[in-house]
Amino acid sequence: MKKLKAITPVLFHVTAGKGSLQNPYLMRVILHPHCTQLDFAYQAMKEYHRGGWIRIAAHTHLRVKGDSQRYALIEAKGIPIAPNQLDFESTADWQYFTLYFEPLPRKDLVFDMLEEEKPAPTDFNFYGIEINLAQGIPVIF
Repeated sequence: MKKLKAITPVLFHVTAGKGSLQNPYLMRVILHPHCTQLDFAYQAMKEYHRGGWIRIAAHTHLRVKGDSQRYALIEAKGIPIAPNQLDFESTADWQYFTLYFEPLPRKDLVFDMLEEEKPAPTDFNFYGIEINLAQGIPVIF
């Protein structure tokens, strides 16, 4: 594989465990020089009248396995920051959203996205997100 410049964003198709729910779906991770981007899709829940609602906690962060440093949430697009929330219109709705965090190190690693340190089943915590640089796809904008 061709060696990438440090400024080239790199996309990763990932799989990760989310605890008891498989919603939202983590679709991809993009390592930018200035941030780490996580793209999600969320399907409204059939258990709730009109599909329920979603939001993300402002203190959501990333943590690399074996390191105690927290990589803070910088920006959220397509999902409100708590206490605000997005109310669905029906159980057929989908919402796509992106979370931007402080940049992770550009190396092979495993990290978690933690909305809550002691999560409820409905919190958006993801565990064991693996980044293998050799599998990254350069992103040209």
